[in-house]
Amino acid sequence: MTEVNFNTMERDDLRQYILTHRDDMNAFRLYVDRSKSSGRMITINPSDPNWEDTLEQKIQRATLGEA
Repeated sequence: MTEVNFNTMERDDLRQYILTHRDDMNAFRLYVDRSKSSGRMITINPSDPNWEDTLEQKIQRATLGEA
C-alpha cells in the first residue's frame, strides 16, 4: 500500500481524503491544524457568558475576510 504524504496535499484535497478515510486520525488532526492556522476554523469558549455574541462577531469578520 502506498503511503500518503499529507504535507504535500492542498487543504481541500486533504479534506476530501479525510471524508473518504474517516478513521485516519493523523490526517484529521493535520486538517484541523491547517484550518486553524489559516483562520478557517472558528473556536469559542463555552464558559464565556457572551459566547453567542463573540461567535457572531467572529463569523461576521470571517465573512468579510478580516480574520
